Amino acid sequence: MSIAIIQGSSGALGSALTRHILRYTNLSVYALTHRPKSDVDELSAKLLEGDIKGKGKERLSVVGDVDIRREEGLTRAAELVKGREGGGRVRLIACMAGILHPEKSLSSIDPSLALEQFQINTLGHLLTYKHFVPLIPTRKQFDKLSFEWRDEDPAQGLIGRGNSLCWSMSARVGSIGDNHRGGWYSYRASKSATNQLIRTLDHELLNKNSSAIAVGYHPGTVITPFTKPVIGDAKPDPENGRFDIPQAIEKMTGVMGQVRRGDGEKKRWEGRCWDWRGERVEW
Repeated sequence: MSIAIIQGSSGALGSALTRHILRYTNLSVYALTHRPKSDVDELSAKLLEGDIKGKGKERLSVVGDVDIRREEGLTRAAELVKGREGGGRVRLIACMAGILHPEKSLSSIDPSLALEQFQINTLGHLLTYKHFVPLIPTRKQFDKLSFEWRDEDPAQGLIGRGNSLCWSMSARVGSIGDNHRGGWYSYRASKSATNQLIRTLDHELLNKNSSAIAVGYHPGTVITPFTKPVIGDAKPDPENGRFDIPQAIEKMTGVMGQVRRGDGEKKRWEGRCWDWRGERVEW
């Protein structure tokens, strides 16, 4: 069985992506959350709401106590997946966790909050890849896996039929070239660093003949508890990149399905950051 790893599955976008995968694909999902093991049953029930195929429970495993600021939780989760599923079965690693402390000026800098943003927005993604990328199939393993599917890819178009995917939530404010307003020092810097790790990770994936492609993603402005302190009670405005959660997931999964390694004149997706339009965000 092909597997999706969703890091940050209890957040607004992480939980919505998990539900989307359970509803519209045949991938098994390991949903990682910082919430304690005592909350696993409650989160599982939430993630299974609206299970239109009626088989989501068979494909969902919620793994609690995975605080990405502490490597031991990721180590344990990866060992659990490998023990149950073996190696070479992970098609998607989606790093969805993030926090925002938007400083407006130098006087607002709090070192502990700045460090926390790097721990979660950047290093947490890197450590997730450290432990789960080894479970992604090599090109040779992927070809064998594809033969097992025959005519039906379990990802059902969520991921390109010819590849696996490492997917990190980034942000346009991480772009140095697109920084025209300033502010948000540590959040901007953490997302710039995330873009760099994605670029570097993709080189390693290619050099090691992995089936995966690494990309970052800017979802626009999504109306969630995460953004409410900044945007207040804003309404969706899709034409200008402001979305409710279902709209954001539709845009995001649409871009996911387009990602493939470029060739010649074709669009080169790998090791770059893309927005909800499928347009590249400059460094």
